[in-house]
Amino acid sequence: LPWRQRTRRLKRFGLPASDLTTVFTAYVRPALEYTAPVWHSSLTVQQITSLERVQKRACKIILGPLYYNYESAMESLNLTLLSDRRVHICRVFARSLLKPEFRDWLPPTRLSMTGRQTRNSYKIVLYCHTTRYRNSPIPYMYHLLNIDGH
Repeated sequence: LPWRQRTRRLKRFGLPASDLTTVFTAYVRPALEYTAPVWHSSLTVQQITSLERVQKRACKIILGPLYYNYESAMESLNLTLLSDRRVHICRVFARSLLKPEFRDWLPPTRLSMTGRQTRNSYKIVLYCHTTRYRNSPIPYMYHLLNIDGH
């Protein structure tokens, strides 16, 4: 059965909203976020909307007649936007690349290139010559690391 039918069936059996939310976060959301660091940076607006629509539908099913709007539903079910979660997943993955065993996978920082201590010496230097490469996962990870100041 598709996830919507399963969720509706569980709701008919009388599961409380908290348990239905747990089912959604344990079974459906991981499928929506699988390998997010690889594909998140190149999603189109339409694809982002389609992914968010799945969570919106789940909120409507879980809350039933108590559903007012998506923002209040996420607040009452203690959920966050899927796009925010994907950014967080990408940040965690990018930070894991800073571990010593993966550090040589990254390009050098400004400090190691110039030898000068500046305000931006922690930033990773990466030049993207094409839009396709700029929207790929690697530059996106560097962008997140540079924003956070790793």
